[in-house]
Amino acid sequence: MDKAIIAREILLLEAFEEARASAAKAGIEIIPLKGAALLELGIYKIGERGMSDADVLVRPEELAAFEGILAGLGYQPMPNSADAWLRPGANSAPPVILDLHTGLWHIKNTDELFDWGLEPAPGGLSLGLEDLFLHAAAHPLLHHGELTPRALEDCARIALSAPGDGEKFWALAARKAGVYGMRPVIWPVVRRLARGPLAIPESALAALAPRGLEKVKAAFFERAAREHSVLLEYLLPVLHRPVLLLKYAVPEKRFMLRRYGAASAAAYLLRPLRLLISILRR
Repeated sequence: MDKAIIAREILLLEAFEEARASAAKAGIEIIPLKGAALLELGIYKIGERGMSDADVLVRPEELAAFEGILAGLGYQPMPNSADAWLRPGANSAPPVILDLHTGLWHIKNTDELFDWGLEPAPGGLSLGLEDLFLHAAAHPLLHHGELTPRALEDCARIALSAPGDGEKFWALAARKAGVYGMRPVIWPVVRRLARGPLAIPESALAALAPRGLEKVKAAFFERAAREHSVLLEYLLPVLHRPVLLLKYAVPEKRFMLRRYGAASAAAYLLRPLRLLISILRR
């Protein structure tokens, strides 16, 4: 294993644990996502996956208080980022980066995860395996318009870590995917896993398969899974949740200040043009 990857992962996990402990003292609950969760739950061993930052889920109403805690721990807002905070490393070490999330694009109400989707983990609480799988499957397509080999590996490992023969895991994942309207989003992942390392029960495959008009949406997600497209990167979230179009066009004041340094009327008027330029440049 690469010693640099091992050292980086240990550093980020220790930083996350420090932030979680400080938040807990203030009565704030934070949840690890992506690599931080996969490492904490033992789905990957230290040094196997690689991390550039630690992703953190926090309730929207507790964000300001948590950011105050991070400032007290020596973090500062990361330049040109709306969500990340960094703490300079000692000597020549790279900075520690915590990427904060107050919502997950694949579901409407993140509070549902805090209220019903958490399970005990070695250092606190974490998403249950089914919600962790849905997030890992949806995130690369909804946020980046692509499906990477690492994302597929993450999903496969999560499913394989389920207790027993995995039948209960797949049944719960299918049920939640239906409730959240996620079948078109995650179907490209499910199809690829079913052809490869996993024996997904036929009943779960039938429950996860898109139906009716969902098949139209699924075709767009499958297209992105085959090849990244900048246009689809912006289109797929809106296909899944049309309300996100408004968030694109008129972001919150906090986002505007962090990303552009201004939240004036002129800054909001320029936002669509900036989005168009971003799409064309890529």
